[in-house]
Amino acid sequence: MIYIFFGTRPEIIKLFPVVLELQRRRVPHKNVFTGQHIDLYNDVKALMPPPDILLNTDTSGLSLALSHAKIVSSVESVLAESKAKLVLVQGDTTTACAVAVSAFYRCVPVAHLEAGLRSDDLGNPFPEEGNRRIISQVATHNFAPTQSAYSRLINEGARGVHITGNTIVDALSFFAVRSMTDSLVVVTIHRRENHSKLDIIFNDLNVSAKICPYLRFVFPMHPNPAVQKYRHLLTAPNIEVIPPQGYPEMLSLISRCRFIISDSGGLQEEAVYFGKKIIIVRKVTERPETIECGLGRLADTNPSRLIDWALSLDVSKPTLNPYGDGRSAHRVVNLLADYI
Repeated sequence: MIYIFFGTRPEIIKLFPVVLELQRRRVPHKNVFTGQHIDLYNDVKALMPPPDILLNTDTSGLSLALSHAKIVSSVESVLAESKAKLVLVQGDTTTACAVAVSAFYRCVPVAHLEAGLRSDDLGNPFPEEGNRRIISQVATHNFAPTQSAYSRLINEGARGVHITGNTIVDALSFFAVRSMTDSLVVVTIHRRENHSKLDIIFNDLNVSAKICPYLRFVFPMHPNPAVQKYRHLLTAPNIEVIPPQGYPEMLSLISRCRFIISDSGGLQEEAVYFGKKIIIVRKVTERPETIECGLGRLADTNPSRLIDWALSLDVSKPTLNPYGDGRSAHRVVNLLADYI
């Protein structure tokens, strides 16, 4: 029996193609929702069957250490009573790290989906860079989304390394949203390592908006109070702050935008899928493929300096998506089924 753990919206988005493929092929599995981000769960929960096990581990307001401890405690009780032959986690969340460590302590093999992403800076992104390194070291199976991730894992001595592609391409293909161009710019800023610099970033967003008065900057703002408290700094008349969007609604915005300004990792992948340029509001990225294909550039805290680049038409959507061909879930399930 495979136990699939998830606790956040990004995990569900990248895991649901795998779960549907497991279901289609009747591979025994159970889905476990930890409840890490219960407030950002409802809009994507219909993508996969209802969880077989629903844990009450809402970590809102808790420190990273207490969040990790709470999830470990809940997961321990599940694994103690289960007959799990394998645990599958995705990405670099607190849920993924806590589940992987819990399973490792109980000698249950761990499979890591989207393994091998590295920024080479433990503070950027924090704590994700540390989480993903821990998971890859204890995992029995590491499913790398790209060649560069595969090479990193091999160099680190990770076990069971396979290139599968990134299931985000499978997920986006499922939604079948058509790309077009409108007079809007999608903005998202939320990463923990940027919280102390949001005043600089938001003031620079005003500069960016003034450079392009004919464009509408749409900012679905994260509910985190550490982000919301700087909302008043966004004074440019063509910046529209809106509530967090459901995933289908967010894809509609991305598909129609002129370009993106964001510190999100997932948006760097989605930008490539839709052929949109993205100004990455970070010092480093663990997704170099977006930069290498010409659709992304690092801006640190000053996105305005890359506005001219974002508006230019010098790059088009790559013929071959560096993140995969939409058959990643099929490859992952082949590997899981062979193991069990």
